[in-house]
Amino acid sequence: MRRSIMIVAFCAISFITNAQQESQFSQNMYNHMTVNPAFAGIRGNWAISGIYRNSWQKMEGAPETYAFSVDAPVKIRNVEGGAGLTLLSDKWGMVTNLRMMVNYAYMCTLNFGVLNVGARIGMVSTKIDGEYYIPGGEGFTSPGDDPALNSSRADLSKIMFDAGIGVFLSADKYYAGISLEHLPKPEMNIGMSGKMFWKRNLFLTGGYTFALSPAVDVQPSGFVKTDFSDWQYSVNAHVVFKKTYWGGLAYRDKEAVAFLGGLELKNGILVGYSYDLNIASGVSSHLGGSHEVSLTYCFGLKMGKKEKIYKSVRFL
Repeated sequence: MRRSIMIVAFCAISFITNAQQESQFSQNMYNHMTVNPAFAGIRGNWAISGIYRNSWQKMEGAPETYAFSVDAPVKIRNVEGGAGLTLLSDKWGMVTNLRMMVNYAYMCTLNFGVLNVGARIGMVSTKIDGEYYIPGGEGFTSPGDDPALNSSRADLSKIMFDAGIGVFLSADKYYAGISLEHLPKPEMNIGMSGKMFWKRNLFLTGGYTFALSPAVDVQPSGFVKTDFSDWQYSVNAHVVFKKTYWGGLAYRDKEAVAFLGGLELKNGILVGYSYDLNIASGVSSHLGGSHEVSLTYCFGLKMGKKEKIYKSVRFL
């Protein structure tokens, strides 16, 4: 007999069994703090960043994501490093996740760049709230008779401990990072026998800057995430004019093509926007596109201090 089918299961199954468990972003090059604690303090000044993403415009209950981070360089006695706070809110159908993490990174200056090694601890709160959807017809178990549900309505929540680690290498023209999230694999019970848990996720990122002329740079970069059973990658390239205006394209494997653009203001503010055109086979016309807006403000870099590798609030 087929088991009960519910909206939350449809979302959570893809959420749990593949790399889509993690929040999706197109502007990954401006969102390092969300996925890698080693990025804390690497810009050499105070930085406040936020991203809002509204996915799949045609789908009811589609993902809506907010990410916020603040970080700064810190020096404890003679040890250089960085510290920061990251907040992530992700709502998908009946599931709402809130993650709050405290980050610290140890900084080591090498001949070929700056190497940060970081860690984070905090909590993830998961809430499942709504009515289960059961298809009509014979052969479907009612929610009350299904031990994985035990009710026709979900009203569950749990706060769980979470942690992650990462390494980030930055230089004048390139960067590379690797991080591992959800080390304790937080989990919660659903009904009498169901479980929802966070798999460990690995993130890889890297980018390079090519100077075509004094006024024009090209910045290709890549981003990979995996839960070790499924992989997803995205590649993109930006053209930057006079270190101020930029535009480019990104491709996310079998899912979307993104159009990106933005500008950096002289007062330390970086504004970015992207639109995802969904190309997923068979469902693109039903999902619609996705909008994403990013805003970063950097401040507190004093003129008398030793020159940092990066003079701009833009990372590269």
